[in-house]
Amino acid sequence: MNRDQILNEYILNSKIKAVSMLKFDQKKINYSEKIIQHNKIEAIPGEEERVRAYLLTRLSNELGYNLENLEIEKQFSIGRRGGSKARIDVIVRDDLGNAFMFIELKSPDEFKKDSEKIIEDQLYSLAPQEEVEGNKIKYLVLMTYEINNDTIEDKCLVIDYEKYGSFKQWKEDPNITDSLPAHYGKSEKEPYVKNGKKDLRKEYSSQEIDALRRDLHNNLWSGGTGDNEIFNSFVNLLLAKIQDESEK
Repeated sequence: MNRDQILNEYILNSKIKAVSMLKFDQKKINYSEKIIQHNKIEAIPGEEERVRAYLLTRLSNELGYNLENLEIEKQFSIGRRGGSKARIDVIVRDDLGNAFMFIELKSPDEFKKDSEKIIEDQLYSLAPQEEVEGNKIKYLVLMTYEINNDTIEDKCLVIDYEKYGSFKQWKEDPNITDSLPAHYGKSEKEPYVKNGKKDLRKEYSSQEIDALRRDLHNNLWSGGTGDNEIFNSFVNLLLAKIQDESEK
């Protein structure tokens, strides 16, 4: 099956209809009227809307969030005197109206390009605007999906905003998890399990390898750490990996 067939099957077979109408061939979509929509979505202009349709379906069917607590396309004023406008793709609110998850969506390709810049420019820049309105934020989330062997899987970076309230704080200790929390629970790092939900992949493209290479380079050399220290740390990582493989 192709991407749209897989998405269509997942969304339309879900019990709770976050997506009320979906026609990929006509690039048309509608979301449930229970979802708070600041900008009514009726078209699928690109990959990000597919990601949103998948996410809203997953949030309401698998992760235990009510449709009434989901919000899309909230607009904020940014820049001097609020001259510019920006939107956050999805907000998951709790029953007090606070933003439990503040979510920016990207296509799989955009997600790989420069996730750190997106986190700074589109999550950390808008979060204070939400706080100005008197709402707390628990998690900042950068989200996309990936399709492997006809299965859709989350791909996300989750930051505890209560712990890292500014991009500078997070940059000094870039701690992230990679799982969406279920029903206002805790986001945790999902382990790789052989033949489990998250397993090591055997098939990947040259573009994915190149994106990983860039990420590795940027994370190792973008700061002020010396080359010798970086080399020693990298060697330790390789030795730890060799020992893990030999023992387990």
